[in-house]
Amino acid sequence: MDAAEHIPFSSKISLQRQMLGGDRFYNLSRWGVTALLMGIVRLISGEPLWPPSAAQSPMIVVMWGYVLFTTLTTILVFIPSVASLLRFSFAVDILTLLLLTLFNPDPREALYPLFLLPLVNAAFRLNSSASLLTGLITAFAYVGAYLIARIGPGNGSIPGDPLGYVGLALRALALVFIPWITGGLAERWSASNRLSVALAEEKAAQALREANAYRDQMRALYEAAYTLATTNDYQNVLEVALDESQKLAPYTCGIVLLSTGQPNQLFVAASRGLDASDRERSITVAGGALGQALRESNPLTFDEIQYDPELMLFTSLQRCHTACLLPLRFGLTAYGTMVFARERDGAFTDEEVEKLAALASYALVALQNAQLIYDLQQERTKLLSKEEEVRHQLARDLHDGPAQALAAITMNVEFIKRLLDRDPQRVLPELDKLGQLAKRTTHEVRTMLFELRPLALETQGLDVTLQQYFERFRDNPTKIILEADKIDAHLDTKVEGTLFNIIQEAVNNALKHAKAQHIWVRLIQTPTTLETIIEDDGRGFDVEKVRASYDQRGSFGLLNIEERASLMGGVAEVTSTPGKGTMWKVIVPLQ
Repeated sequence: MDAAEHIPFSSKISLQRQMLGGDRFYNLSRWGVTALLMGIVRLISGEPLWPPSAAQSPMIVVMWGYVLFTTLTTILVFIPSVASLLRFSFAVDILTLLLLTLFNPDPREALYPLFLLPLVNAAFRLNSSASLLTGLITAFAYVGAYLIARIGPGNGSIPGDPLGYVGLALRALALVFIPWITGGLAERWSASNRLSVALAEEKAAQALREANAYRDQMRALYEAAYTLATTNDYQNVLEVALDESQKLAPYTCGIVLLSTGQPNQLFVAASRGLDASDRERSITVAGGALGQALRESNPLTFDEIQYDPELMLFTSLQRCHTACLLPLRFGLTAYGTMVFARERDGAFTDEEVEKLAALASYALVALQNAQLIYDLQQERTKLLSKEEEVRHQLARDLHDGPAQALAAITMNVEFIKRLLDRDPQRVLPELDKLGQLAKRTTHEVRTMLFELRPLALETQGLDVTLQQYFERFRDNPTKIILEADKIDAHLDTKVEGTLFNIIQEAVNNALKHAKAQHIWVRLIQTPTTLETIIEDDGRGFDVEKVRASYDQRGSFGLLNIEERASLMGGVAEVTSTPGKGTMWKVIVPLQ
């Protein structure tokens, strides 16, 4: 049985790939031999190699046949399904060299060194016995071809110098022993390779066993993390964290304590194994285990917890001996801690603590995600309310402005049609009125479009856009005054757009409700902020009263401005007194 059969299947595949690489390298070397043969044959025969013809000497015919064979093997060696057929292609190389020796009457042995390449290849392909047999056959065939080439008709007689036969015998012996010696070295090298492969396989198997063990250990943690990642309700997060912790490190009592919002105040948010009296408990932490856990970010383990004054506030923990505390902390903010307790001493191993700590980290992220989703839902509700308000406001503006103007234009057109028949002299004055009405309507529509999307804001900046916008109100009884410093700070386009919307809403509120004679808009740039002040001398209002009545009002103007400023990282403050006007102050940080 071949020794290769004792090698694992994966090792056999590796060796097959090595053999295929060897075939490709040998085929590349064959092209070198072919080029050398062409030169030797051209030198010996004295005939041109090209174009090939049947009248050429047998050596040239054999050489061109070998060129075709080399071309064919070059193609087949890159086709894995048939490349194995080339395993014994070295026999064709030896046969070609024997034929060339047979047809070579030249006493110089220029072809003899070329036998080395196919014989060495055979030695690496075969075992030592087969290599020796190949060498013997090649040696006898070589001697026969050499002698026939020189004692045949027209080739002269046997050389008279006995040294010629001695040299022939030595060359024949070399053809026998070169593959035999090389084959032995190849077998030892192959055995060494097989041993190396076997050792590598054993190491790989050991690594695989260790990886499988680690995978089994981490699978539970992964399932817990996945469950937490797909849970959006914070209470469910806590319940899942406790349940999955029981799988990773079985415990007697498990508690999740969260901050009440008051300094050092914790309450039981979720629990397993607690008495009913402990589930509603709130405690104040100080210098005990819970206080230490809140101050640190690493897990803590305690033996003999019956001596800890804070943990012993829970009657359920009085029957336990060992506890593991896992802080729920992000940055400088401590959200609370998870407590796991067991009845026996020294129960939590380092590996269990690491798994519980990882799970606590996942639970903390899940808590933050749940809070974020809740906040986003609240923001979505606000955005929907704002969108509804904007739609209603746009509908009112269109109804009170352009829609009524267009209806009036339509009625005037019908009226002018009748005047053409009854009183033609009044047509021109009525057309003038109609033109003025159309201009006002166009102005109102363009103003609304400007408010919805001020294109100048993207190219000319906030101060120029505000100047163009206020120009549209020059015929309004209320005078709008823009006092702007040179704004040379770079502002993000979205920040400029939001700030423009704040100014627009504040000015429109003043125009509609304040009955002011003047509205001042001031832009003041400081090294770190951009301050915007919108002030009017109108009738003002009671700010606290308006805030208190938001639930009954359909408008949220104050909140809109404040929340928009907050989105930019700034603040908005409003001060107003009935009869003394209103002032908005919006401060936005400069990036």
